[in-house]
Amino acid sequence: MAKEKGLKIEKSAKLFSEALKVMPGGVSSNARLWQTAQFCPIYTPCTIFVKKARGSHMWDVDGNKYIDYRLGFGPIILGHSHPKITKALQEAEKEGTVYALDNELELQVSKQMIDLIPSAEMVRFSVTGTEATMHAIRLARAYTGKEVIVKFEGHYHGGHDYLLFSTSPPYDTRIRPYPESRGIPKIISKLVHVETFNNFASIESYLKKNHRKVAGIILEPIMGNASGIMPKPGYLKHLRELCDRYNVVLIFDEVKTGFRVSRGGAQQLYNVKPDLSTFGKSMSNGHPISAIVGKEEMMRMYGPGPHGVTQGGTYASNPISLTATNATLSLLKDEDIYSKISRFGKRLMTGMKDVLDDNKVESVMVGHPAMFQYVITNNHREIHNYRELKSTYGLDLFSKIQYWLLTRGVMVDEDSQECWYTCLAHDMDEDLKPTLDAFKVAVEKAKNSKFKAQRFKLPPERGPPTMLTEGTRGPISSQ
Repeated sequence: MAKEKGLKIEKSAKLFSEALKVMPGGVSSNARLWQTAQFCPIYTPCTIFVKKARGSHMWDVDGNKYIDYRLGFGPIILGHSHPKITKALQEAEKEGTVYALDNELELQVSKQMIDLIPSAEMVRFSVTGTEATMHAIRLARAYTGKEVIVKFEGHYHGGHDYLLFSTSPPYDTRIRPYPESRGIPKIISKLVHVETFNNFASIESYLKKNHRKVAGIILEPIMGNASGIMPKPGYLKHLRELCDRYNVVLIFDEVKTGFRVSRGGAQQLYNVKPDLSTFGKSMSNGHPISAIVGKEEMMRMYGPGPHGVTQGGTYASNPISLTATNATLSLLKDEDIYSKISRFGKRLMTGMKDVLDDNKVESVMVGHPAMFQYVITNNHREIHNYRELKSTYGLDLFSKIQYWLLTRGVMVDEDSQECWYTCLAHDMDEDLKPTLDAFKVAVEKAKNSKFKAQRFKLPPERGPPTMLTEGTRGPISSQ
C-alpha cells in the first residue's frame, strides 16, 4: 500500500518561525492561529501562509491549492478578486485613496444600502465590525439615557472592551459576563448582562425586572461565531416585541450575516426590523469597510457638540473601500446570485450529512446554506445555543477530518465554531463533487485509521526549521 501523503507545509513552517520573532504569536490577529490543527507543533498554535486567491480557490506558499470555504471568515460573497470589482478598484486608485472630506460615493452607497436593508433609514460608515458595534451601543445609550447592554453567550461583536464578554466562555460555569481577555476593566462587566440565545422566558423575565437600566440588546441574528446556530421560530420577533414594550434599542450585528444570507441580511430573511444594525464583510466582498444603519430619529444623534454622539475615523468612507462596496452591492441586487449560493450550500450540506451518516458519525447540520457547520455530537438532535454546542463531543475527530481535507485540497477552519462559507464562485462541477469526495475520504480516514501526526517542529533561536514527518511521533489518540 502506498504511503499516505501528508500536507506539504515546509515554507509555511519556515515563515511562521520567522514571524514569531517579529510579531507576537507570529500573527496580527489571534483568530488566525490554529490551535488544534494536526500539523501544528504539539501544544503550539500555528498558521498557514497564503500566496494568492482567485474565485473559489486559494494557494499557499508551498503550492497547495484549496477550494476555499473559510472565505476570509465570511467576507467573500462573490469570490476572490471578482473581475468587476478589481476593474473598478484599478480605476479608483488613480483618483486618490483618502480625502478627509466627503465624496459622491458615500451618497451612492448609502442610497444602495437604504434600498436593500429593511431597517436602514440613514447610514454612517466606519472601517471594522469592531468600530461599528462600538458606535452602535454608544448611540443606544445616548438615545435611551440608560447604560446596560444585553448580549448573548457565544455571540461575538468585535474586540472592544464593552462587548468582549462571553464569546467563548467555559460552558460548565454559571452564565455571567465572562471576560475574553486580560486587560478589560472589571467595572465594565457591570454594564453587560449575558443571556442564553433562544431562551424566550429568560430574556423576558430579565427585562421585566431590569428594563429601566437596559439601553439595548445586541445579537447576531444567526450565530456566525458559533457554528451558524439559527434563531428559533419567533425568537427574533419576541425580542422585537420586548424592546418595543420596554424602550430598549434592538441591535442586529449583521457583520457576518449582512448581504450573505440574503441581500437585506438576516432581518430580511426573518422579517424583523431592528432599531440599529451593523454591517461589514460581505458588503464589499472583503475590502475594509463597515457601517451602522438604522432609524432616522436615532441616527441623527450622531454629530459634534455636547448634545451629539461621536462617531468617525480617518479611513471611514474612504473612496477605495466605497468603490468595492458600490460594485459589490450593485451585483448583489441580482436575486439569482443568492439562489445559486443557496443551491450550492444546500447540496453541500446534504452531501456532507450523508457521508457522516454512512460512517455512523452522529452529527447535526447547523446554519444557513451560505454559512453552516456540521457538529459531531452524541447528545443533541438539535442545537439552539452556545452551551448545547459546547457540551457536544467529537472535537478530536473534527480536527482529524480537517487535516485530511487539507491534504485533499479543501480549506476549512480548524475551529468547529467557525462556519463553512459558500460564495457565488463555488461551482457545482468544479467544487461540489471534489469537496464531497474529499469529505468522504477524510471522514473515513479520521474515523478508521490511526494515522501518525505530521507536525513541524519550531527551530531553535537560530538555524533552519526542521520537520517532524509522519511516524516520528506516536499515534494521535482515536475518538
